[in-house]
Amino acid sequence: MRAASTEARERLKAAMLRLAAGERAALEDIYRATSAKLFGICYRILGDEKEAEDALQDVYLTLWRRADRFDPARASPISWLANFARNSAIDRLRSGKARRSAVPE
Repeated sequence: MRAASTEARERLKAAMLRLAAGERAALEDIYRATSAKLFGICYRILGDEKEAEDALQDVYLTLWRRADRFDPARASPISWLANFARNSAIDRLRSGKARRSAVPE
């Protein structure tokens, strides 16, 4: 199991570096490997499926714009992306983009 997770991490890291180099197809590989986990982070914070989907879209737009800033020596790919997801969801709450029903009372 450990070898499989190491292999998955290396594939994700390679896809991140390919995206940073301008390879558009790498974004699809990254999405497939990370969307479930990142959606879960957004959903946990926002409490609403639609809002979490919107926040997740923001994550991948941010990744598209900032892929060249990824440094595998400083963070694992999933940690870096999880930070995007967390920040995107929190920003939606703070800015009022999230509907009131999405905010847990």
